Amino acid sequence: MSIAFVFTAGAAVVLAGGWATSRARGQSVEQAHLVAEAVVAPELRGVELTQPLRGKRLARFDRLVRRHALVSGVMRLKLHSPRGLVVYSTRPNDIGGRSEHLESIRKALRRGSDTRVTEITWRGRKYRVIETYVRVRTPDRGAAVLELYRDFGPAVAAERRQLAAYAGTFGAVLFLLYLGTLPILIRAGRRMREQVRAIERHAYYDPLTGLPNRALFRERIETALSEPDRELAVAVVDLARFREVNDTLGHRAGDRLLNGVARSLRMALPARDTVARLGEDEFGVLAHDVKGTDGAARLAARLRAAVAEPQRIGDLELEMDCSIGVALYPDHGADADTLIRCADIAVNASDSAGEVVVYHDTLDDYSPARLTLAAELRKAIQEGALSVLYQPQADIGSGRIRSCEALVRWHHPELGLLTPDKFIPLAERTGLIRDLTTYVIRTALAQCREWRERGIELGVAVNISGQDLLDTELPTRVHQLLAEIGVEPHRLELEITENTVLTDPARARAVLERLTELGVRVAIDDFGSGNSSLGYLKRLPVEILKIDKSFVLGMKQDPDNGVIVRSTIDLGHNLGLRVVAEGVEDESAWNALAELGCDIAQGYLLGKPSPPEAIEQLVRERAVT
Repeated sequence: MSIAFVFTAGAAVVLAGGWATSRARGQSVEQAHLVAEAVVAPELRGVELTQPLRGKRLARFDRLVRRHALVSGVMRLKLHSPRGLVVYSTRPNDIGGRSEHLESIRKALRRGSDTRVTEITWRGRKYRVIETYVRVRTPDRGAAVLELYRDFGPAVAAERRQLAAYAGTFGAVLFLLYLGTLPILIRAGRRMREQVRAIERHAYYDPLTGLPNRALFRERIETALSEPDRELAVAVVDLARFREVNDTLGHRAGDRLLNGVARSLRMALPARDTVARLGEDEFGVLAHDVKGTDGAARLAARLRAAVAEPQRIGDLELEMDCSIGVALYPDHGADADTLIRCADIAVNASDSAGEVVVYHDTLDDYSPARLTLAAELRKAIQEGALSVLYQPQADIGSGRIRSCEALVRWHHPELGLLTPDKFIPLAERTGLIRDLTTYVIRTALAQCREWRERGIELGVAVNISGQDLLDTELPTRVHQLLAEIGVEPHRLELEITENTVLTDPARARAVLERLTELGVRVAIDDFGSGNSSLGYLKRLPVEILKIDKSFVLGMKQDPDNGVIVRSTIDLGHNLGLRVVAEGVEDESAWNALAELGCDIAQGYLLGKPSPPEAIEQLVRERAVT
């Protein structure tokens, strides 16, 4: 601002000086014309300008000039003929000589005048003067040129004084105008500042909760990343069933709930941390000093407790649940966008898992590690590098092993032994699940045929995913595999979970009916852990019901688990199903299930998942005993 002011002031001074000089030149021209017309021209009647003035005419002309022309700063005067002869000069020695500035004389004759600023010596001192040439019309219609020297200093000073007077008047007017408009300017400035703040709030803050929005959340993460010795966590909190609140109680109630949750989250964290609203029912959290997965778990516990605080909405008191995904710096990303993306991926996984999820590469379909793992899984399927283990199932009444559940394992060359929970979700996300399921069914059926050829009659059970169940080509592939390997359809059992059926019940039922028409048996796996409708369950072509092992393992400690097991067995029998109990690990559980009338047992009491040779040996040993 100060530099601009100095520049503007300097420019004003330069312009004012130029204006004063120009005005002084103009005044000199006017004065020269006045002298020419009033003093010089009348005295030139009958004078031949081819010769300099002499005698009495010269004396008379000289008296007139000195009395009437050498005034108001005029220091010297000359009269030139059109050819440059000095007809008269206030310096007698110049009379009769030739002019030194013929070009100025010619310009004065053509244009009427010419000026220039120069220096002369007058009375022993040097002066800066305005040298002015004007055309003189003589009474005899002749022409001459009057040269007049006027002191530059007083002329310019006079113009500057006049300019200063004008400037003072103008400045006073401007000052009065400023005083008059000052209240308006103050109000306008205040409104402008308010508008700027409003624009900033709109750009960086959520209008409902007042929390930072996604843009400001990202900036604060970047700022935190620039600080030394930082250990940060970025969490995304997604409210569960918020849409139900909006649909049931209205959007105003939903807004009050969001405000309440926002306050609870803000109060649960230190002032240094940031809580932001990222979407309709989604909040972001930037937390400092969070170390590793243990620190992430403690952070998530605080956030979940804050969300669960009862919120008073009218006459109701609502308690909310949420899904939480956490990404850590520097483990999961080195910039704000990557950390937010990883937290988003983790919260999506949290929605499915029902628990807090800290980001890891296997969740990300597009991470280099996950893409590499997917490519390796495809290669392992194509090359038959996956192994299938078998866990025996036995009749509780006779104790004889009748079938085995096929369980796939992957011996990764770098990661070691991977269980299905480590690569089945990857196969589902990358479209490999169809090939993987086909691989396991083929391997299990081939093993079933080999056992039969060795005198062992065993069926095999294979788990299929929700994507498999909705694949209308699955029955065709199963039929081709049965025919290709040469195994009776009733020896194959396909296990599905309750929730997979609910994705598209009509389509799932159509696929299951086609499988049962082939003679393949269908089992509901992990019954009791899902959300299936019993009314719909009885319409499915299911032959076997498998009780989730969590209930069987807890029968001793919790009587309620025993009640659930008994009820499930009765339900299965009433529906005409055979019932399998998973998680049988000791004789007491076996005996309890026998008393309850359970049909089949599966668990570590019989054996852990084992290679085919171990299963064959176990079957022969139990047949003997």
